[in-house]
Amino acid sequence: LALALSGCRGNELPDGMDEDKGSSAGLAVMSQLTKGEYEEVYDALREDVREQTSADDIKKMMDAATEGRGSFKKVKDSMVTGVTNTEEVHGIAVIRAKYDKKSVIFRIAFDPEMNLIGLDVRGK
Repeated sequence: LALALSGCRGNELPDGMDEDKGSSAGLAVMSQLTKGEYEEVYDALREDVREQTSADDIKKMMDAATEGRGSFKKVKDSMVTGVTNTEEVHGIAVIRAKYDKKSVIFRIAFDPEMNLIGLDVRGK
């Protein structure tokens, strides 16, 4: 999914979802994560998703993804892709962020109403 994001277009977004809104929302969540605002991200999760995780789980995911990479520097590139072949259709903002040493890939998922429904952060 995130092998080469530059110039890539993702899958079509679910009906009613807007690529620019998905991108902006994803970048906003990524910014919160890079600043350590895990409670705020947790609070933004849709209620049913929030019941399955915790702010501490989000912090652990970020710690694991960024371990040994230094500080966040900048967004290298991003794209928005749709997932329409599952029970719950959604859009995912995929963001490649440059850190001091290596990149980190953020995948931030939203339902068609733009509720935050998922996070995946991994070192590249």
